[in-house]
Amino acid sequence: MQKTNEKGMVGELAVRKDLLSKEYIVYLPECDANQVDMVVEMDNGSFKRVQVKTVYRTNKTTSIEIRCAKHQHTNRVDVVAVYYVPKDIIAYVPYNNELTIHLALTTAKNNQKSKRKWFYQYERFPEFS
Repeated sequence: MQKTNEKGMVGELAVRKDLLSKEYIVYLPECDANQVDMVVEMDNGSFKRVQVKTVYRTNKTTSIEIRCAKHQHTNRVDVVAVYYVPKDIIAYVPYNNELTIHLALTTAKNNQKSKRKWFYQYERFPEFS
């Protein structure tokens, strides 16, 4: 069984591979102590700090819930990259100090559609102005 840091590394490698294949420039911090797993250089010369969350199973029936308590109100994270291992997919969610991020994978049992964030709507790295 993989240790937590090994599981996290699987997600970090998947995200780096995805970003590099899309021709982003990716920088890695020397130490992973400040909530930043990687930094992405944007076309306009700005930088975005990325925190990677690796998910191996859903904790809800139709969606993924990512807890961000230790990142909330730190102003250290610009994007949360969520790597969902079973489907080998990544969502790049702009981080706005939420305690949790919910991303739907399938339609809810009650057919709820309003205020539902879909995993697939975040497949592209966000363009910031």
